[in-house]
Amino acid sequence: MMKQIAQYEGRLLNHVETLYRPGERDLAIELVEALGCTVTDTGFKGDGVDTFLAVHPNRDDQNAQNNVFYMSQIRPEQMAIEERLRRFSVEDDGFAADLERYRHAARTKPFGVPHFSLRYRSGQEVRDVADRIHASLKTKLESRLNMRIFAPGDEDAAVGNLVQGFLYQDVVVSGSFLMGQLIELQTLP
Repeated sequence: MMKQIAQYEGRLLNHVETLYRPGERDLAIELVEALGCTVTDTGFKGDGVDTFLAVHPNRDDQNAQNNVFYMSQIRPEQMAIEERLRRFSVEDDGFAADLERYRHAARTKPFGVPHFSLRYRSGQEVRDVADRIHASLKTKLESRLNMRIFAPGDEDAAVGNLVQGFLYQDVVVSGSFLMGQLIELQTLP
């Protein structure tokens, strides 16, 4: 029986690269720890300011290359683009409206919105994570954070016996901070 991801011999998703804003490293760590993940420092700095952090969904298997996502500070090149987009979203009413419609969909109807997912053992574990996030981060992040849980029997739930939590936030992203990032919390069917 496989107990460590390194023992798996088939193909698998290796990692996702995520970013945080300058000054938000500790907040990013707090967020992923509230998700139940373990954070380790890779010691690798690359071209960035801080070392890369490895986020392990399974605290008992801290393989730094597999079943992991990385967090590092946004690079200046992307920061310049993010700032231009932010200014444009303030200056262009049409763009601002489109952006708000996208954010609304991400918060309320997340199916089909780009995301990555973490697996949990039970629907109760997903609810516990949601409670932990709400208790520790809701006040700090206010409108920057939204959690929506879909359970079997809900009118707009996915097919099957899945409990799915969708955390929409802009602290840890694998794309644009302006668009935010969904992280799905999913149970086994």
